[in-house]
Amino acid sequence: MINWLKRILFKKYLNWYLKRFKASGESLDFQMVLQNLKHVLIILPDYWDLEAIQNIFIKPLYQIFGEKTTISTFEKKTLRKEDSTWLGLPKKQYLQFFQQVKIDMIVDLSDPDDLFSTYVCSKLSAPLKITLQTHPYEQVYNLSIRAKTEDLPQRRIEVALQYLAKLKNSSTVQTNGKVLK
Repeated sequence: MINWLKRILFKKYLNWYLKRFKASGESLDFQMVLQNLKHVLIILPDYWDLEAIQNIFIKPLYQIFGEKTTISTFEKKTLRKEDSTWLGLPKKQYLQFFQQVKIDMIVDLSDPDDLFSTYVCSKLSAPLKITLQTHPYEQVYNLSIRAKTEDLPQRRIEVALQYLAKLKNSSTVQTNGKVLK
């Protein structure tokens, strides 16, 4: 009974918060941000873990942005109880850890109906926030790299890598044996 009520409150609060979220409205030079990229945060959906995306996303990101770039991941399933509120959202102190790192780009790989990931993305400040699907709360992101919704997540990642490589003016990148230009 209590968990049921918590889930309802959780969803209602996230919908209310995200509807009220206002984008900064500032213009952004994507190419400059990508050329000076130092720290990337990848928000993973529940069905993926670090091992699953290592070869298809993280290694190609290093090829595009160089080995000096730091790539971190955030997985909802690894959020400890002491780091979350009673509702299950990350505490302010937990989010401040990410703020201290000075993230340059956040890539949210989660599905649009995962309001938790969108909430985390909205709470973190980064010049570049990317989603890979059409999203009901697109105002949280400043770049939406859209592949076909029916495409597999791996295909959407390939499209994103191609787009990021072009924005940064990289020559070629390899993922799963395919050359991306």
